[in-house]
Amino acid sequence: MRAICLTPKSLNELDMKMLLSVLTACVLLTGCVTKDLSVEDRQQIKTLKVLPVFVAVDNFQYTSMTQAWGAGLGAGAGAAAGMASGSSTAGTSALTGVGSVAGTKAADGVTGDITSAIRNNMKNNDIDLAKLVRQSFIDRVQQERLFIVVGEGERADAEVEIMVSQWGLCLKNFSDVLYPVIGATAQIKRNGSAVWRNFDTISVSNDANTIAYTPQQYATDPAALRKAFSHVSDLVVIKLVDHLKQ
Repeated sequence: MRAICLTPKSLNELDMKMLLSVLTACVLLTGCVTKDLSVEDRQQIKTLKVLPVFVAVDNFQYTSMTQAWGAGLGAGAGAAAGMASGSSTAGTSALTGVGSVAGTKAADGVTGDITSAIRNNMKNNDIDLAKLVRQSFIDRVQQERLFIVVGEGERADAEVEIMVSQWGLCLKNFSDVLYPVIGATAQIKRNGSAVWRNFDTISVSNDANTIAYTPQQYATDPAALRKAFSHVSDLVVIKLVDHLKQ
């Protein structure tokens, strides 16, 4: 992953608008060597098995306006550089309390942590990102009529492995709502060897990423939370399948 590194000197040289743009941008870049599907493999693969998707649960990223302002204006150059490089992805603790989110108590009075409230909302309402991505991939492959998708217990010519390496909720410019973001890698294996591999991301700058809610809605409204992550799952799958079709 390529990080954006800011030194104290460079921070002083940036004007406030540029600083906030850097702080609020959530860049999802997954390092991956791509591999196109050969004509031979494409002809040989008729049936495809989609394995359970792996999600790097601890790579949940959360950046609110309060965190961005706190990192840039109250926490000093060190915290600002940390957020810009992605080292502070979910933690208000990493910003020494500066990143506390307004309304957290209403959303999660027990932990005082909005990210925990959001994660609990997902868990308690069976909003499973792994299942959302997997089902979206199956639906897309069938819609495009690329392969015949078989069940997990059935034999197939090849298998698909998908890994969600990064995911979360981020700002877009100066909004008070957060947009879902995701980065995923997919590969097809045939006879134990990878015959296709690619990756893609959906960030806040993606034009199709239009569904956003407030932190409190994500923490308390399961329908909103499911809708946002279902949508971003579909978006990244569309891009992955487009790569597969090439």
